[in-house]
Amino acid sequence: MQKRVLANWKANLSLDKAVQWCDAFAGVYRPRTDLEVVLAVPFLFLERIAERVQSLAGVSLASQGVSSYPQGNYTGAIPAAWLRGLARYTLLGHRERRRYFHETVQDVARQAYESLAEDLHPIVCFDRDVLIPQTAAMAAEELGRLIWAYTPDTPATFEMARGEAEIAALLPQIAKKTDNRPVLYGGGVTIDNGAGLWRLAGLGGIMLGRGCLDGAAFASLVNRL
Repeated sequence: MQKRVLANWKANLSLDKAVQWCDAFAGVYRPRTDLEVVLAVPFLFLERIAERVQSLAGVSLASQGVSSYPQGNYTGAIPAAWLRGLARYTLLGHRERRRYFHETVQDVARQAYESLAEDLHPIVCFDRDVLIPQTAAMAAEELGRLIWAYTPDTPATFEMARGEAEIAALLPQIAKKTDNRPVLYGGGVTIDNGAGLWRLAGLGGIMLGRGCLDGAAFASLVNRL
């Protein structure tokens, strides 16, 4: 199974810094057939970053969100149709979107539907409290097409206080509720602990936030996974 390592830039990089990140990453990165790198990029940067990484094998882009609605009279929205040809994935339901922008499970379900309608692959984030209501909000035919990312609402020091063993024990419980779809882990993952998490049985990959903001260091992590 091909696993994924996702770098979520969030709103940390200006366009100039993002271009520099790509150059630093490309100078270190070594492609592998068993691993896909996904860069979650602000919508405003997608076209420029797509040009920057198009020659890098095994690298795909994700939008950091998408509208719950199609094209039409929705001021300020980013319809999924606009992402075709720019991104392969949409990153949905991140805990920051749910907390600060008050996105509901119904909003995320509609975003997933809009993504799938445009042949984009939704990566749906969840924590323990939202998993059951989020899966319940999805149509049965959608569940089998989703990628899930467990992003616990924990301090940046990570659930590592609990240890990798507890995370490994939790994965089968999650799998039962997500139609055994691949699950990424994104709770305080860093350059230092990423390789250990990567080796956990049943994990579909890892997702880094603040831990990915050095392009060369992130590429170095990818190379040793």
